Amino acid sequence: MFRCFLLLLVCCSFPLTAQKFPDLDPEKASVYRVRTVREGLGGLAVMVGATTGIDGLRDKTPISDETLTRLQNSEIGRLDRWGLERDALKRFRSEETSDYFFNGSVLLPITLFIDKKFRKDWLDIGVLYLQAHALSAFTYAFSPLGPRFIDRYRPVAYYEELSFDDRRSGNNLNSFFSGHVSTTAVGTFFFTKVLSDYNPQWTGGHRAIAFTLASLPPAFVAVQRVRALKHFPTDTVVGLGVGAFFGVMVPHVHKVWARNHRSSLSLGGGYHDGAGGAGIVLTF
Repeated sequence: MFRCFLLLLVCCSFPLTAQKFPDLDPEKASVYRVRTVREGLGGLAVMVGATTGIDGLRDKTPISDETLTRLQNSEIGRLDRWGLERDALKRFRSEETSDYFFNGSVLLPITLFIDKKFRKDWLDIGVLYLQAHALSAFTYAFSPLGPRFIDRYRPVAYYEELSFDDRRSGNNLNSFFSGHVSTTAVGTFFFTKVLSDYNPQWTGGHRAIAFTLASLPPAFVAVQRVRALKHFPTDTVVGLGVGAFFGVMVPHVHKVWARNHRSSLSLGGGYHDGAGGAGIVLTF
C-alpha cells in the first residue's frame, strides 16, 4: 500500500499531459486494430453456433388447428394491423423480392475492395464483417430478444383464407424479430461505417446522407417481409435496429482500440527556468 501511495505521489508531482498520435493515413495503414486469427476463429465459431440455433428454431412444435381457429386479429396492436391487410396471394412475390435485396446487401461490402486502400486491409475488414454478422445472428438465435424466448405468430397464421397447412408450421411462431431485415442492415450499415472511417475528410453532412442511404435497403426489405406475411412492422423495426447496431459498433470498437493503441500518456517534462524536470512516457 505504501509503495502504491509513493508511486502516486511521484506521478502527481510532475505535470500530466495526454497526447495522441495523429490518425494514420488510411491509404497507408489500417484504421482498425484486429487480432485476425483469434477474432476470426471466434467469429466463425459464433456464426456456426448461431446458424445451428436458427435451424433449430424452424422446428418448433406446429401450431394446432384449434389455436389457429382461436386467433383474433383484435389481439394485434394498431401499428401492426397493416400486416393483416395484405393480399395473401401475392406473398410469394414479395418474399422473392426481399431475398434479392437480402442477398445483395450481404455481398455489398465486397465492393469496398475495388479501392486499393480497402483492399490492402481485406483480412481485417473481412474478420470484422464476419463478427458483425455472427453477433447479429447470435442475438436472433439465442438472446431473450429473439424467437427462442418470444413466440409470436407470423401474420400468415391469421389469414383464414389460407389453409391450415399454410398456417400451422412451427416456423410461424418466429415472427419477432426479423432476421432478414437485421442481416440486410448489417451489410449496408457495415459498408457505410467502413467507407466513412476510411474517408476522414467527410463532414457530418456527408455521414448523415450516407447512413440515411444505408437505411433504405433494409427498410425496403422490411416492407417486403410484411407483404410476404412473414413479419409485422414492429418485428422489422427491431430487426433493422439490431442489424444497424452491430454493423456500426463492431468496426467502431476496433477503430477506438486502434486509436488507443497509438496513443501515449506523457508524465513530466523538460527543463523550465533552469530547473530540471523528469519525464516518463508510457506508450500503449
